[in-house]
Amino acid sequence: MNKTTLAGLIAAALLWPALAGCSRDHSRPAAGETVLSSPGLTLEIYGNANLDDTVDDRDAEYVTDIIGGRAAATPFADADLDGSVDARDIDQIRAIMAGTVTRLHLLDGNGRVLTVRRPVARIVLEYVQNAEIVRILGVEDRVAGVDYGVDKLKPFYFPEQAARIASVGSMQAPDYEAVLDLHPDILLTFMKDTAEKAAKLPGVDVVYLGLYEPRLTDPGRSSFVQGILKAGYIFGRVSRAREYVDWLLGLAKRLNERTRTLTGARKKTVLMTNYPYAASSAVKAYAAGDTLGQMCELAGGANIAARLPAYAGATSLDVDAEWILRQDPDDVFLHAVRYTYGGTTRADPALGYDVRDTASARRCLEHYAAQPGFDNLSAVRNHHIHIIAGDFRNNAMGGLLGAVYMANILYSGLFADLDPEAVHQEYLSRFLRLDYDLDAQGVFLYPAVAVNGGAAGMPDGAE
Repeated sequence: MNKTTLAGLIAAALLWPALAGCSRDHSRPAAGETVLSSPGLTLEIYGNANLDDTVDDRDAEYVTDIIGGRAAATPFADADLDGSVDARDIDQIRAIMAGTVTRLHLLDGNGRVLTVRRPVARIVLEYVQNAEIVRILGVEDRVAGVDYGVDKLKPFYFPEQAARIASVGSMQAPDYEAVLDLHPDILLTFMKDTAEKAAKLPGVDVVYLGLYEPRLTDPGRSSFVQGILKAGYIFGRVSRAREYVDWLLGLAKRLNERTRTLTGARKKTVLMTNYPYAASSAVKAYAAGDTLGQMCELAGGANIAARLPAYAGATSLDVDAEWILRQDPDDVFLHAVRYTYGGTTRADPALGYDVRDTASARRCLEHYAAQPGFDNLSAVRNHHIHIIAGDFRNNAMGGLLGAVYMANILYSGLFADLDPEAVHQEYLSRFLRLDYDLDAQGVFLYPAVAVNGGAAGMPDGAE
């Protein structure tokens, strides 16, 4: 099997035990643990009085100084959210640190004030970002229900719990009775608009974490990283959340430090676009506001969509084949989504964790390249067209993982010491804690990435 890796967000060779069974989880790392590398991040949890990236003793000390008139009140100093900063806020901070807090006040991924009741024993979740974060935090045994999109992937994400996890329907319009019948404490929603779900699910905390917005060019200040850390506090897995954030921010920093040295003609021109499932499909060029556009920038690519006036404020822009031919990009990346929000599965191109054969991806790539005039494209002539799975845009760290692969494709010499498959496997094994071997299965990128050597050529058949 070739190294057609880039899975539904999975990785590492070390199997890290879940923290299940621990009655307390302190936000300050123990001796020898890494320290969160997120300068400038203010954790949006009430109790973070000193406005850093954690709730700890320093916040209790800061509240003491506020009470004594030695420090000014800050937005998150009112830890119990009762309208005043007093000794009760110190008690709340101590309870947050000890993991015994019963009501945690925070800003959700929309920046709205939210109160979450703890402890959380039963979870219903929507879409793959939330499926992955509960695995990363080691609380997958609490999942009672999932939406259509995750239901298809239950054997992958929840191999030990799949049989008992119920489907609650579409994330846009879930079966509310089915959700309530599961008696969840929390619904981790994918949808930013939480009002209807909150109204129709009395007694259930509806939480939008903001995991779909990784802001890859500055991830430390993204709602994605905020969401991971907040989930750590919600589920009593603070140290694990911090470990994961440390790892991914370190990875982003490693990429950025190298690709930012690329200027002018040294940068490869890139088209980030969608796979055309039908002749009538709109052709998109992904821009600065989309994960795929940010992926390109982090990987050091010069996105040809940046030549369009609306690039900076857009997620994607409609283009056509003639425009692509005029721009003549060095590389083309086709984004293909196999599993839809509604739970349907597209047959071609077949990409994902459960795929072992590249024949479908090869056929689809050849079909795309055979468009009229595309034989004149540099990317076609040089075999620099790549199909990438929706996992690189839709999953919990997909954009960052995709950037690792993409950087290796565009600048293999610059990243000769960074094996994208090893990074991907680390995510799967260390953080998702899945028994999954990328050498044996999975098609997430086609053509494959040759280890320490850019993109492989176009194979003639299945591998």
